[in-house]
Amino acid sequence: MTYPRHATRFGALQVAICVLAAATAALHIYLGAITHIMVATQPEATAAAGGAAALGFFAALFYLDGLGYIVLTAALYHPAFARFRRLIRWALIALTAATIVAYFALIQGQYDAMGIADKIVEVVLIILLVMEDRRDRRDRPPVEVPGI
Repeated sequence: MTYPRHATRFGALQVAICVLAAATAALHIYLGAITHIMVATQPEATAAAGGAAALGFFAALFYLDGLGYIVLTAALYHPAFARFRRLIRWALIALTAATIVAYFALIQGQYDAMGIADKIVEVVLIILLVMEDRRDRRDRPPVEVPGI
């Protein structure tokens, strides 16, 4: 079976990438919602956690992070963006790495099982994205240069 020049073979690797990205996206959107609800319903806990402005900022970051995973993963495999697949993949890797760094920078030693589990998911996501990039580079047909 032959594939069009920019077609993506959607196999186990791509399914795993989509599942991991969806899982971490869902978790971040969930955290955004919980943080948002806390600001709206628990003024004492909100004040103790840094105030409504700080928690509202974190809720927005959680929402944006989750949205970033969804948009970049959808764009990664959408045929209309095939020309930009490598750039999109590296943007998704950068988002994931930034999320990991932000977690450890902001958690201040207050680790929890859900956070650590999500960081493991994100590390595996990065590994799979790098594997996919290497496979795509290896399988890419050589570029023919006219006149050589």
